[in-house]
Amino acid sequence: MSKKQVVNYFIGGFLVLTLLFALNTVKAQNGLTVSARLIVKKGNLDGAKVTVTEKGNVLQTLTAGRRGIFEFMLGYDSEYIIIFEKPNYITKKILIDTHVPDNFKREVERVTGFDVVLEKQSEDAIKVYENPVAKIMYARDIRDFAYDTDYRLKVLKEIEEQNKKLAEEKKRKEIEERERKKEEERQRLLAEAQKRKAEEEAKRKEAEERQRIKEEQLKKEAEARRLAEEKARLERQKKLEEQKRKAEEEARKKAEEEARRKEELRKQEEERLRKEQERIRQEEEAKRKAAEEAKRKEEERLRKEAEQRRLEEEKRKLEEQKRLEEERKKAEEEARKKAEEEARRKEELRKQEEERLRKEQERIRQEEEAKRKAEEEARRLEEERIRKEAEAQRLAEEAKRKAEEEARLKELERLRKEAEAKRLADERRKEELRRIEEEKARKEVERLKREEEERIKREQERKLLLEEQKKRDAQLRLKLVAEKMSATIGKEDADQVVTLLAPEDIAKRYTRERTDEVIRLPRIIITRTVFNRNNKITFYTRIDHEYGRVYYLKDGYFISKEQYLAETKK
Repeated sequence: MSKKQVVNYFIGGFLVLTLLFALNTVKAQNGLTVSARLIVKKGNLDGAKVTVTEKGNVLQTLTAGRRGIFEFMLGYDSEYIIIFEKPNYITKKILIDTHVPDNFKREVERVTGFDVVLEKQSEDAIKVYENPVAKIMYARDIRDFAYDTDYRLKVLKEIEEQNKKLAEEKKRKEIEERERKKEEERQRLLAEAQKRKAEEEAKRKEAEERQRIKEEQLKKEAEARRLAEEKARLERQKKLEEQKRKAEEEARKKAEEEARRKEELRKQEEERLRKEQERIRQEEEAKRKAAEEAKRKEEERLRKEAEQRRLEEEKRKLEEQKRLEEERKKAEEEARKKAEEEARRKEELRKQEEERLRKEQERIRQEEEAKRKAEEEARRLEEERIRKEAEAQRLAEEAKRKAEEEARLKELERLRKEAEAKRLADERRKEELRRIEEEKARKEVERLKREEEERIKREQERKLLLEEQKKRDAQLRLKLVAEKMSATIGKEDADQVVTLLAPEDIAKRYTRERTDEVIRLPRIIITRTVFNRNNKITFYTRIDHEYGRVYYLKDGYFISKEQYLAETKK
């Protein structure tokens, strides 16, 4: 070779390109010899290959040797795309334009060479370069093949835009992930609240069941006492009649004494019943106060929890706003530094290019000076043209840099406005969520209040039923009233049931041994089975309440489901 030049270019860390230009004085084939070296970053050359294509047609495919060097020849006056690829690495393409002027000496051997570095695929990098990352073409100013600077800048800009889009997409996914986690946390808290509510409901039902069992036990004990007293009264009466037959006078005196004693017993019994009623009243009053206290504490707890959630939400909002502001400032600072670094790098490339052109011009001038003095004026004019083109290129690049800076500032302003709008939208959404949560809490308190009022109402109705049971006697009308009061909700329904079954009509109404009937009222369904055995009436009643409770009664007294089914079985 008569001479050789080496020029290095660095493209954003992803390609190292070294062009080797050489002229041989020996005769060679009519074509451009290409010598390329493939470098696999953090890997070996296994599976790497180079494909030479012309207008979409594959001319040849070369596999990598131990040193990764490929050599092939390209014909003139055409365009070739050289593809460098390896599995799991980013594929890169080099465009070589072999078009040359008519006065080009095709018989002289020319060799161009370069290095290509392949990098592993990464989630945060560009997966595929759709276009060639570099272009080699004939340069008329140096009369040889060289690297196209304009094309390189264009590729750099495209890659920078793609990286920017990838960064924005990654940020968007991170924001979506944070929102998803927030939603999952909200659902978790909602599930925990529902679980606590279910547990409280189960505890309430368990307490009601214990209270019902206790009431049934008290009722059974009262009935046992009543029967014992009735039995004792009958025995005393029998004894008095026996004494009366033995001695009438003595019986009269004893009868008067017995009457006095009975009066005292009656008064004592009335006093006992009064005290018993007072004790039950006091117990019910204590239960009511305890229920009100529990309700007050629960409302206070719910209020404190709502206040705590509000304070935590405000704190989190302030922290989120502070974090967004810091991210915005950091992004602006990084963008400013990046713009300054880009401007410095471009200025250095421009100076290097001017220095290379100056040296090349000086070499050409000295070489032409030695060959032909007559061409001195032509070279001077050529150098002046090149200088003007370089100055025009510098001015164009300066104008382009200013335009890019203005576009960058506008983009930053747009991103800031979008972030502000999103922040305001997020605040509005969070405020709406808070309002919805408060509304749900308020409705929940109102629902608990209504349930408590209904429970108190049912408790009052149960008290009325117990009072009616204590007054029960042989009259069937009072049995019907006690039976009705165990399940009724309103006085109107109770009056209607009593009117339907007046005592004077019972014997005529239930003449058969067994009578089944169903009475439907607005809120309850009464299923009654009446037995008339030897003119003795026995009532079995099942009461279905719209709240889901079911009661079983016999002559106005509560019985179990098993007893009800056994005694009413056909």
